[in-house]
Amino acid sequence: MQTDIAMPSCLLFSDTFPMRWGDMDALGHLNNTLYFRYFEQSRVAWLEAAGFPVSLNASSGPILAATQCDFFKPLVYPADIRVDTWVKRIGRSSFSLGHRVMLASVTDPTQAAAEGEAVIVWVDYGSGQSMALPANLRQLLEATTAASGADAGSDAVK
Repeated sequence: MQTDIAMPSCLLFSDTFPMRWGDMDALGHLNNTLYFRYFEQSRVAWLEAAGFPVSLNASSGPILAATQCDFFKPLVYPADIRVDTWVKRIGRSSFSLGHRVMLASVTDPTQAAAEGEAVIVWVDYGSGQSMALPANLRQLLEATTAASGADAGSDAVK
C-alpha cells in the first residue's frame, strides 16, 4: 500500500502524544478524525515554540485553508504517537506543512500509520483577507528548507 514514503527533507518539528483509550473507534483502532487533531496540535505547538502563538487577541495569524490525510495502517491503544512536521511549500501568504504519524518508537518512515498535509494561510483577522507571511516566519520556513537543501517552491495560495 505504501510506495513512496521517504523521510521529509526539511523536518521542522516533532511532537509525541499519548494515545488515549477513548481515541479508539468501534473497530478498535485510532479514530480517523484524531489524526487531524494530532496534526493540529503539532502545528499549534510548533507555531507557539517558534514565537507565533495562536491568539484571538492578535490582529493577524494562521488559518487552516485545507487539509488531507492518507491512512496506511491502524494504531491501537496503548501507544505513544509521534507527529513529524516538515515544510512542503512556501507561498506569498501561505505555506504547506507535511505531517507524518507513527508510533513514537518507530524510525522507519515506511512504517508510518498516516501522512497528511495542511495548507496554512496568514490572514488579517479584521478584514478576513490573506496577507503576506510575516517576514520572520518566512525566514524561519526558508531557513529550514535551505538547511536541508530542499526546494519548498513559491506558489501562493490566495
